[in-house]
Amino acid sequence: MRHPSKKLTALIVVGTLLFTPLTACGNDDNPNEGSGHSFAYTLVGNPDTLDPQLAVNDSAKMVLGNLFEGLFTIDESGSLKPALVTDYSVSEDGLRYLFTLREDSFWYDEMHEDTQFSKDNAVAVTASDFVYAFQRMFNPLYQSPYRETFACIQNAQDIIDGKQDYTMIGVYAKKSNQLEIRLDTPNANFLQLLALTAALPCSEVYFDSTKGRYGLDENSIIGNGGFAMQRWLYDPYGKYNVIQLCRNPLANDVSHVFPIDLSFFIEASDNDAASLFAAGSTDCYVTTQTSMLSRTGITTQSAYSMTLGLVAAPNSPYADPQVMNALALALDREKISANDGDVKTAYGILPPAVTLLNKSCRELIAENVYNRFNVEDAKLALAEGLFSLGQEDLPEGKILVSSGVMDYEPLCSAIEIWEQNLNIHMSIDEVSERDYQNKLNKHDYILALIAVSGDSQDASSTFEDFLVNPNISCDNETAIREWLSGASQAENFNACVELYRNAETSILQDNCFIPLFYKNRYLLCQEGVSDVVFNPFSGQLNFYNAKHFD
Repeated sequence: MRHPSKKLTALIVVGTLLFTPLTACGNDDNPNEGSGHSFAYTLVGNPDTLDPQLAVNDSAKMVLGNLFEGLFTIDESGSLKPALVTDYSVSEDGLRYLFTLREDSFWYDEMHEDTQFSKDNAVAVTASDFVYAFQRMFNPLYQSPYRETFACIQNAQDIIDGKQDYTMIGVYAKKSNQLEIRLDTPNANFLQLLALTAALPCSEVYFDSTKGRYGLDENSIIGNGGFAMQRWLYDPYGKYNVIQLCRNPLANDVSHVFPIDLSFFIEASDNDAASLFAAGSTDCYVTTQTSMLSRTGITTQSAYSMTLGLVAAPNSPYADPQVMNALALALDREKISANDGDVKTAYGILPPAVTLLNKSCRELIAENVYNRFNVEDAKLALAEGLFSLGQEDLPEGKILVSSGVMDYEPLCSAIEIWEQNLNIHMSIDEVSERDYQNKLNKHDYILALIAVSGDSQDASSTFEDFLVNPNISCDNETAIREWLSGASQAENFNACVELYRNAETSILQDNCFIPLFYKNRYLLCQEGVSDVVFNPFSGQLNFYNAKHFD
């Protein structure tokens, strides 16, 4: 394979530490042992759509990741790897990508075997399917939420601004198996972007045949991945809601797909998902809670992929910049009790699972530089804040938390430190997940513990999740985005790391979010289940090679 230019190679973010699959013992002499199982998993909420260029919710991405195969994917080690791409090259200036595609990937419509997308016709996925997908992404008619994500592509910003037609997006089919993508500005993370569900292919012929229903029901979606749509039942008032996928025979002919089928049960809450897993009705369960970790007969995988931090509601006196500065300065993190393994004390924004060139960001960007603990400065900042508010003291600092998000001992430890150093009375306001979201949406809280986590191990993904969070108001957003833009175009790896450090420092200096803990996300699997690929950031699972041993 021809590789990208030296500049881009040094900056491609490919973590290998934290996406490892669960494994089980089997017979190495039989490469297909463990196949043929019907896997089951619970989705929390119905997919908003199964149109890859429009889908945004986690349920949709989970299904799409198993229905489709794109240019690149994240493998079992967490590394970016080619999927449909057999060869690629990048120009020296980082503005022209040329991809050669596999010719053994086919569209398959399980629901309508009499159509041209049946297993007997074998319609290949071509470069034109990716061109059409990107044109749809930038077609103003569809208002895809991913246009800004791919704004580095040639003409993208002019199309967004209405200055050019969407068909002018810089994605071209040079041959049926050769795709060219041109950029306006270099982006060191561009290959990572091509692993997102939004970059999956779309057949123009099939799309037109759905007459506006594409991705909205079982009769209006086909894929080219290991599984094919078989049934999508959803009634918000019904008791049995499910998406059933069967093994795609065309994909299986190319590379063995181990499960015979997948059933995605659709439930209303995470509690429902937990109950089904506890009852043995599902094979896997992704959670941030620790309540089932000690159960016998399950295997567990985890990664510190989230950062929990303190924010203040806009109408709260705690939102005063100097008050938040006081809280940040008064927190002696070395005295916080956080040694249960679920969380650990955080000084920065990027959690340890974020990687740069296979190293944890926390190895490359040392946290000790963020230790600002100084009680005297904290008291002065609090006095300035109270003076600007015209108040003598602060009301009780109730911290809104979602039920079960963590063992509260570490948070209570932080509260005790604040009370001791600033004489501020604080408490924990634990509510259900639904009430937590409602209160956040209405700004019906004083302080809140919120989570920041990207979709992948890429640092820019975590920063983006931070910047778009409606409950975080960062005055330094413009400067932060400039640092991030610079990092994507940096000349060398050290410069990239330094720019990410600048972005993180800028956030911490703003005091709009006070990091407290790095938090684990967990994959739990029933005994005998192996080789489920787990993304601890998005929570997505890939079942292509999933095995079950009795």
